[in-house]
This record gives sequence, C-alpha cells and structure tokens, in this order.
Amino acid sequence: MTGKLTASLEDYIEVIASLAGSSGETRAADIADNMGVSRPSVTVALRALSSRKLVNYRPYSTVSLTDEGCKLAAAVLRKHRILSRFFNEILGAGEEIADQAACRVEHAIGEEITDRLVEFLAFIDNCPLAAESGFEFNSESRKNFREKVSEDGKK
Repeated sequence: MTGKLTASLEDYIEVIASLAGSSGETRAADIADNMGVSRPSVTVALRALSSRKLVNYRPYSTVSLTDEGCKLAAAVLRKHRILSRFFNEILGAGEEIADQAACRVEHAIGEEITDRLVEFLAFIDNCPLAAESGFEFNSESRKNFREKVSEDGKK
C-alpha cells in the first residue's frame, strides 16, 4: 500500500469488510446501497483501492479484500470500537452519537493514541477505587452532573 488513505477510502474498506462477512465477497451494488452513494462512485473507489492492492476488483464481478485490505479493515474497526466505547461509556454519549463520532475520529488518530485509549479503558475497568465506591462513568449521577455543568455553562 502506498500512502495514507483518505477517510472516504477507509470507509469503503470498513463497509466491504462488514458486507463480505463469512463469504469474503460482496458486490459493488451492495456497497453503493449500504453507503448511500452512486455505483459510479463505488467504481472509482474500488479502482483506487485495487491500485493500492487493498481489494480484489474486476468490473461486474464480486469484490473482496486482499490480505493487506483485511489488516487495514481490522485496524479501522478496532479504532472504531475503542472510540465508540470511550465516547459512550466514559463521556456518556448515547450509542448512536458515540458511533457517529467514532466514525469521524477513527480516521484522524494513529495507533499510539488508540493504544493509550485502550490502556485508559483498561485502567478504568480495573480501578480499585472506582470499584470500591461503586463509581460508574456512565451512571445516572454522572448524567445529572453533565446536565448541570452544561446548564451552568449556558448562563
């Protein structure tokens, strides 16, 4: 693979991985439907990904990820899951909002930040003080606190 992919091309990799499932293959039309884009747009993206050896693509045939494409998809999906959990469980964002935010941020952060988020989440999961006090980051009392701080900030 040459160079960093755009967020859009990473999204295509993510969707292909999701749609391909156990068969390992999907169709361009299914990608277009899933992403809400035109079939010609999918063709342009698939050609770009194919030239970088991330997908196996031939017109009018199924699409599959190469080994390198699978590695990239796994990395993007890992970031997405970690960020979504952080936004939802730690920051208290609703699941849909957390998922949307993760989708935008996953393309902007590197592995070092991702790994540090994993360490932070593991710390929170295993923090003895939090466990002893019954503290939960995404609890009702934290939600009430966030709402109060938000209201105070508007005054």
